[in-house]
Amino acid sequence: MAAGQPEQAGPDQSAAAQPGPSVRAGPAAPVDSTGPGRGHRVLRWQGRRRRPTPYLVLSGLAVLGAVALSLRRPWGADFGLHVATVGRLVDDLWHPGNPMVESAANGPYVTPYTLVLALVARVTGAPAAVVLSAAAPVNLALLLYGLRRFVGLFTADPWAPVLALFFVPLLWGTAVLSWSGFPTLRGLVLILPYPSTLGLALLLLGWVALARAAAGPTPGRWILVGLLGGLLVLVHPFTALGAALGSLALVVGRLVRTPYRRAGDGTVLAELRGLSLALALAVLVVLVWPYFRVTDLLTRAGDLDPIHRPLYLDPLARYGFGFVVGLPALAVRLCRDRLDPLVLLFGLAGLPVLLGGLTGGYALGRLWPVVLVSLQVAAAVELVRALRRAKAAPGLRVRTVVTGLWAGAAALAVLAGLALQYGNLLLVLPRDQLTSARRAAYRISPPPDRAWVAREVPPGAVLLTADPAVGRDLLRYRIRAVAPPWPDPLLPDQARRRADQAALLDPSTPVPRRTALLAGYGVDWVLEPAGGFPWLDRYATRVVPGPGGLRLVRLTPG
Repeated sequence: MAAGQPEQAGPDQSAAAQPGPSVRAGPAAPVDSTGPGRGHRVLRWQGRRRRPTPYLVLSGLAVLGAVALSLRRPWGADFGLHVATVGRLVDDLWHPGNPMVESAANGPYVTPYTLVLALVARVTGAPAAVVLSAAAPVNLALLLYGLRRFVGLFTADPWAPVLALFFVPLLWGTAVLSWSGFPTLRGLVLILPYPSTLGLALLLLGWVALARAAAGPTPGRWILVGLLGGLLVLVHPFTALGAALGSLALVVGRLVRTPYRRAGDGTVLAELRGLSLALALAVLVVLVWPYFRVTDLLTRAGDLDPIHRPLYLDPLARYGFGFVVGLPALAVRLCRDRLDPLVLLFGLAGLPVLLGGLTGGYALGRLWPVVLVSLQVAAAVELVRALRRAKAAPGLRVRTVVTGLWAGAAALAVLAGLALQYGNLLLVLPRDQLTSARRAAYRISPPPDRAWVAREVPPGAVLLTADPAVGRDLLRYRIRAVAPPWPDPLLPDQARRRADQAALLDPSTPVPRRTALLAGYGVDWVLEPAGGFPWLDRYATRVVPGPGGLRLVRLTPG
């Protein structure tokens, strides 16, 4: 079903519309905030008239924009890493090796997602960069569909998902991050083909599947929960941690509520059996994955802390809008239900984020999106509910005034977020319309053009450069480095490679040692900066001049 498509009351929605024991389904059943049955009448009426919902229209436009972006390929620096991974799998599905360096050790970037893309590339013959870019609109469609279904767990009102569609990408802060796995508007434009974007979609769809399984437990539904969970762990482990916390938030409220504690019909036992089945299947999926062991990745996750430190710099500027608009909604939900799943999600995800900031475990900052999603979705659900109540009881009342102030603050925050983030949307324009003046005015930073290097250096060659950012850019052409330009916790000789690369670039390194290192790492080319490497000319067999005083130097074979 397409994102936002009108639907009849299904397993997720029927519990809210029907009396009887199914009402006890807790967070799995949506709460119709518009009054008994009213939201469902709106959905059914639209279904009869076949009128597309506002959410479907907006989602369709967003996906069309993603198609235009996939043709432009303005993706961020991580794009090269994933292109190199897909390329390695195209060359050898069973033993791809590391995507960043010449090594037989598989990295954690070989996931079911990149494997599927590699299979598509092998069948179609399309380049890895093209196949990865083509996945961008698919990832966005899944993400938007997952958001629509997740909001539907808490309300049947058709306007709540529309508000969430604006709140999730825009309610962040004044200093917005463009970071993998962070669904800011500015960042999403650059990360749509990344595994983290698919991971966000799987996170939302997994929560929906869990809620469906809890509301109407069948083995098939629990199997789906397990498969989605295992797949997410492999595709994006950081997002999987957030998914686990969200699953706990959805389950806790159901298992400790009084009606369930007193139930004598085996409901709790059945749910525990279903949860055990899902967990066992998820673990099995992870264990049978042949390319890397997740346990190894978890034990070395501390290596990723330094690169994640920016996630904790000035959190008010990074995430302030979400807290200002979302905390009142969580407060309302907490007063209504102390076991509300969105409140629990906020607390369960916020605690490790706080611990990460206090202990220096900055990799835990990857849970910030889960914290913000709990705020943003709660704000969308409760603000629509409050506006409906204010409309039903007009007049100058305290509740009406408070609702108006809250709605005004939310509107200002959304407009501010749009004004701060919309610049990257211009990347859908043809390149000849993105003049340097326009790029500067809207803070658009396209990836540097390294195509002149790729015209000389073939895929699979090893190139030495002093700038890790250059090495990251060149990965999109499948040009490898001596030391990985991105951290790789599963590369056993990562530290030695970094030390050897520093020795290669050090002018004081003795000639025999430098010669041995060049030969040992199979360095074919050197990208020399404008300042030059005084030791390089003795090894050069060919020199290609580049922009800004750069030189691309071919080394003596062997």
